[in-house]
Amino acid sequence: MSVTFCEHCKSGFVLPGEPKGSMQDGAYFAAGADTTRAVVLLTDIFGLPLKNSKILADQFAEQVGCDVWVPDLFNG
Repeated sequence: MSVTFCEHCKSGFVLPGEPKGSMQDGAYFAAGADTTRAVVLLTDIFGLPLKNSKILADQFAEQVGCDVWVPDLFNG
C-alpha cells in the first residue's frame, strides 16, 4: 500500500482572505446571527498565529449562523 500526499501536506497552505472576528478572553470570536448556539472550533498544530482557523471560524459563523469560538490552546 502506498500513501501519497498533496503538495500542501509538506509545505502548508494559507487560505485567502483576512479574518473578520476579534480576540476575546484568549479566544478568537466570530459572531453569528443566532447567539443562542455556538461552535467551538479547535485548531491544528499551527494554532491561532496561522489565520486559517480564524477564516474558517468566520465562514462557519456566516454559513451556519451561530457564534464560533476558537480557543488559543497553544498560548500563541
